[in-house]
Amino acid sequence: MLPPHILRMLANNTFGGTALRSGLPADWTPERIRARHREEFLWAATTAGVAANFRTLDAGTILAESPLAARDRRRLRQALAIKGLMAQAAAPTHLPEGAARGWRVADAGFARHRRELADALGVLVLEGTDGGAPEPAAAPAPIDVVYTWVDGSDREWRAERAAAQAEATGTPLATSDDEARYASRDELRYSLRSLEYFAPWINHIYIVTADQVPGWLDTDGGRVSVVPHRDIFADPGNLPTFNSHAIESQLHHIEGLSERFIYMNDDVFFGRPVDPELFYAADGSSRYFLSKQRIGAEKPGDLPVNVAARNNRAVLQRRFGRSSIFKFLHVAHAQLRTTLEAIEADERDEVERTAAARFRSDTDLSIPSSLAHYYGTALGRAVPGEVGYNYIDLSDATARLRLLRLMWTERPQMFCLNEVASGGRREQETLKMMQHFLQEYFPFPSAFERPEVPRGTVAAGRPAAARN
Repeated sequence: MLPPHILRMLANNTFGGTALRSGLPADWTPERIRARHREEFLWAATTAGVAANFRTLDAGTILAESPLAARDRRRLRQALAIKGLMAQAAAPTHLPEGAARGWRVADAGFARHRRELADALGVLVLEGTDGGAPEPAAAPAPIDVVYTWVDGSDREWRAERAAAQAEATGTPLATSDDEARYASRDELRYSLRSLEYFAPWINHIYIVTADQVPGWLDTDGGRVSVVPHRDIFADPGNLPTFNSHAIESQLHHIEGLSERFIYMNDDVFFGRPVDPELFYAADGSSRYFLSKQRIGAEKPGDLPVNVAARNNRAVLQRRFGRSSIFKFLHVAHAQLRTTLEAIEADERDEVERTAAARFRSDTDLSIPSSLAHYYGTALGRAVPGEVGYNYIDLSDATARLRLLRLMWTERPQMFCLNEVASGGRREQETLKMMQHFLQEYFPFPSAFERPEVPRGTVAAGRPAAARN
């Protein structure tokens, strides 16, 4: 059951209104907030098995009697995340004189020093006079992240797409060229924030685009690179392309990409801290996350994802004598570069056919998000895993309620905010609803953002070099 003040906001058909933006609903006093956070902190400490390390000084301050080992700190962070409390490092101020180290709950008074905290009710500030914050789990080997991204409002890109549509032959698949596939609502900005918040062990980030660069993106820090399509396509004659399956089939060509990397769409977000072990087993095998949905038989007007899943199954049956039954969750997908290289070498004709399709077609393979998982399993390089996950279709009539529940109930490890097809909810309403939610969930700018660029600025234009 949602809290009464959330139900009132829902009844008023608002999300991200005054009550949420202030972070302090009218019936919540600072004392009530401190007491709530103290209870949740103690619950997390008990769950993590470290409650004996702490003593309570007052309603807002809990001190550690002794330093916590890195493993204990990690467990505490994970337990806090279940309650929706982010571990945010802060300076050792406002602690009692002589305190060795401590963990202070953010309240209205402290929030005045960090205005963002007032926009993030439920954020716990961890302080330590030794300068230490909880240590994230260290990845034993580099793990990169690859995003594919498009700005569907770019005039040059839209002109190229219109020209390609005019030359296209055959009957397009259902929703294969729907506007929803190309809409950008600043999701990438917030997905990167979630990455920095909850997976700080990531090595390098590659953003694959058609020579489009978000205006807010800061690439000067050395941890993020923008990769144009022309740098990864084996046959540049297949460009420009508007087919995500085609682009995905070439990702392993990125120069400098690590053997282990995670493939993400910009509509996927981390909801709480995750470790490398969520994605890779101890022997280096990649983990995948199966859906309960079955692939199903062929039917008229089927979605491109289902068509590609059946094409994947045909490859598996021919190559290994095995079949595939279930789809995969729309999450961050762990990859092994050598598995993708094996698919390209073994299934060259199918991969080249996929790369050559400018729009989603009935011959496509969906490689990193599906085929690579089953193929890796057959090669002994991939194993199934489990993940806390939530999926919300923004065009669905229940989207607003589901976003509220996602904000105020137990937070998943990953979630996806997707729109299968445009036209369900008005575009401006969807944009406002999504941006309010994301700003509440991820209020702190990441190191990948240019601070002077306001939210909502999408593209900085294209380089003068050849496009795509």
